[in-house]
Amino acid sequence: MTERIRLPEEARRLAGKEQISRQEYDIWREKFDRDIRQFMRDWKELENRYVWALEFYLKLAADTYGEYQKRGYPDEVFDATFYDLTIWCRECYRKHGVYGLAELEWLGQSVRLELFRLGRLQFEPIVTKKDMRGKENTLSAGTKALKVHIPEGESLAQEVCQASFEQAEEFFKGEYEAYVCESWLLSLHLKEILPETSNIIRFQDLFEVTGTKYSFPQAEERIFGEILEDKGQYPEATSLQRKAKEYLLSGGDLGIGEGFFYSRERTGMDVRK
Repeated sequence: MTERIRLPEEARRLAGKEQISRQEYDIWREKFDRDIRQFMRDWKELENRYVWALEFYLKLAADTYGEYQKRGYPDEVFDATFYDLTIWCRECYRKHGVYGLAELEWLGQSVRLELFRLGRLQFEPIVTKKDMRGKENTLSAGTKALKVHIPEGESLAQEVCQASFEQAEEFFKGEYEAYVCESWLLSLHLKEILPETSNIIRFQDLFEVTGTKYSFPQAEERIFGEILEDKGQYPEATSLQRKAKEYLLSGGDLGIGEGFFYSRERTGMDVRK
């Protein structure tokens, strides 16, 4: 499985040392299933916890694969979904200097079959908890929807996003009425620094943006890879970094936008062909 999700060779070697016995795995699996927050607190007390988490989550993934087979889900959906382990393993190496895992609560959603990657995008089945009011439409609380997440590292070209939404319609059999998203990519402030031809803006325009919040500098984390107090220290390796840095230094805050669209009514992008 480690080859299927393209785990780095050194990470495969570390995870293949079999440091977790079956008995230990069963004990921790019970903790994981019962209370993920307590699981996280206990995990943080472990020595060499990042490498331990990689091995543990690979074992969880193997169990989840059995459930995929029972449900008749395609292998390619499993491989794409659990490629997230590889993404976060590399991020762990970048931040902590070791191949392992740290984003355990997030990755637990894939293990519990609450999150699926279908092409470029990830989809999480939810029931909306609040009304989302746009200029033209309202999405009511209690609506069955798919929450859209955007993994890092690949193009947001319109055609690949189109393909993802089409896969979602097929995979979930049209059961969900709308798509919702909460991301820095939906911040309307991005229109102040990016052209309308930008793939980010085209992605944003799929949604009826209903608001922006400023509780966490997610845009800085995603654009620059880390959050710095001194905004002047941010790199300028890409045009997006240069424009975002200039915006931040001028006192701006990109924030996090949220929005939705009804799957049957999106003009310009028919996701229900």
